[in-house]
Amino acid sequence: MQRTELVKYLDNLLQKDKFKDYCPNGLQIEGSLEIKKIICGVSLSQDLIDIAIKDGADTIIVHHGIFWNKDDYAITGIKYQRIAKLIKNNINLIVYHLPLDNHEIYGNNVQLAKQLGIKIIGQNETQSLIWHGTIPDSTLKEFTHKYQQITNHQPITMGNENKIIKNIAWCTGGADSFFNQVINMNVDCYITGEINEPIKSLAEESGVAYIAGGHYVTERYGIKAISQLLLEKFSLDSQFVELYNPI
Repeated sequence: MQRTELVKYLDNLLQKDKFKDYCPNGLQIEGSLEIKKIICGVSLSQDLIDIAIKDGADTIIVHHGIFWNKDDYAITGIKYQRIAKLIKNNINLIVYHLPLDNHEIYGNNVQLAKQLGIKIIGQNETQSLIWHGTIPDSTLKEFTHKYQQITNHQPITMGNENKIIKNIAWCTGGADSFFNQVINMNVDCYITGEINEPIKSLAEESGVAYIAGGHYVTERYGIKAISQLLLEKFSLDSQFVELYNPI
């Protein structure tokens, strides 16, 4: 498959132009024109690049790439080392951030809901990155245990562990700043990846339970779905690489 063909397909599928993002989506580093072997992961790192080189991959697809809006323009240090390895080994780097979070089939939010057995109702009217749905009635303690079993990750939970939860809102990744918005959504629980200091009091005072399920873990499933899609639709040699991050 040609690089331009794959990038065009993913750009269209994930509707990258719909999002005002913190990074450039799509092709970030140009490598081989012909794509034969793809390594997929949540975040770019030296470890992921080394695995791609060892496996003879010509393309890496990730959710978190190299370039971010607030980064220094200078290509030095870690950024240089990563880019140099990619270019030296003729490896394409393809990245989708918010477009991968919110796709209605392959997105992180939908795929996390699928893993956790959440029945999706829809998205917040003013912030489409926040999704909401329902689960069969369970206590916060029971649902937290289920989360740990499914993801093999121990989340941080705030709220009364005996609270019955049914209506859930969620947004994968680092979306703790949406909690005040979620409190006004008439839900019992909010799931995201990260947590900050004020959350404890907000959860206790609002009565809305809070689950910090790990930034990496909550955003693992979208890129896995994309890897599987490329394997099944185009018969590309596409593999998701698990480089677990407890944060």
